[in-house]
Amino acid sequence: MAQESPLSATGALTEAQYERLAAPQCADGLIGHPNDPSPVALSGSQVVIKAGSNGILRGFPWSSGPVDTTHTVSLSGAARSDLVVLRLDRNTGYALGTAIRTGSPGAGAPAPATGTGPADVYELPLAEYDVANGAFGALRRRCWYLGDDGQILCKADTRPPHAPGRRIREVDTGRTYESTGATWAVILDDSGSTTLPLSGMFTSARNTLYRRNGFAHLGLTINRPGGDLAARTTYTVGTIPAGYRPEVAFDFIALSPAPALATGTVQASGGITIRPSERIEAGSNIVIGPLFWPVA
Repeated sequence: MAQESPLSATGALTEAQYERLAAPQCADGLIGHPNDPSPVALSGSQVVIKAGSNGILRGFPWSSGPVDTTHTVSLSGAARSDLVVLRLDRNTGYALGTAIRTGSPGAGAPAPATGTGPADVYELPLAEYDVANGAFGALRRRCWYLGDDGQILCKADTRPPHAPGRRIREVDTGRTYESTGATWAVILDDSGSTTLPLSGMFTSARNTLYRRNGFAHLGLTINRPGGDLAARTTYTVGTIPAGYRPEVAFDFIALSPAPALATGTVQASGGITIRPSERIEAGSNIVIGPLFWPVA
């Protein structure tokens, strides 16, 4: 068969041809921002799809319309979690609409369908909810969004599935990630400057902690005004906050003008300790860092 464009024969595209062309160029998602009101609500025994929502799925535009849409669900039986989805149904003329995937007890919410055609469905998760004791439980948003330039905007708990090279921006963490196909690698992250929370026995002359592009940086000069530091005794300096902690523990050397050396350890749990090799007099500065490490 000769090579040709799908438009060559008729000058038009079928829905299947359009999807094959448009889907690789158009990210799926709702249009807007993760801080927008949820597109899904619960009321009585109904799942409510709110009016005014818009999105794109496999290159096809979708609107929830000018009035709310409701789905009545059963609240009886064992506790379960259901998934609310936006569904592209290739069996019904590529119709786009919302639907409910009913979960199984103890199995968590079902996964959205990702059929590749020609006679199946493809789904975008919108929300999930719990059902227990004849009533709705918690409602959790699952959808991500498309920003003004088509970028994927999400929160840490609403990431899209992996695809090699896919980039996302988490608006709650301020981080930008790229998918390897199996894991998310940080490519942009700037926390701004903060400080390390110190234990009560130490004060600081310099205390700067920040995180940038997957690495944490700490510059710290401490002293203990209330007494000497004994030789070969371990002291807790402070605890690194969550979000700045290292993937694995590592050791460092701290300096004091005494002159004295102290070995130190940064734990994966965030704890920082030092152990002087000889006595350090009260009020002497102890210089730690600058230290750099990949953030877990």
